[in-house]
Amino acid sequence: MKQVIVSETDKSLGKKLRQLREDRGLSQEKLAREIGVVFQQIQKYEAGINRISCSRLLKILDVLDISIIDFFAGIKVSDHLIISEEECQLFNAYRQKNPQTRRAILTLLGNPN
Repeated sequence: MKQVIVSETDKSLGKKLRQLREDRGLSQEKLAREIGVVFQQIQKYEAGINRISCSRLLKILDVLDISIIDFFAGIKVSDHLIISEEECQLFNAYRQKNPQTRRAILTLLGNPN
């Protein structure tokens, strides 16, 4: 019998996926249909048993209507955050289409170019 080793990172990603799916009122079955897999695959992702490929993660995030930056906000790898909530807010503010907002952010950060 094959032994499954579940990493803390995979568990964290799965937990975040479950939280987002439930927040949006989607069942595992509905999300699975939307991305073209069986619901058992979603169960495995959420348990951290199977790793999510980059292309599959992008499909999932599209269905959940969340950016990849927001998805990884607050996720830890070892003792380090991938990106903090504050960094995520700053990044999202910078991505606004208003060029004046972007310039103001750069000025605040000490780079007026």
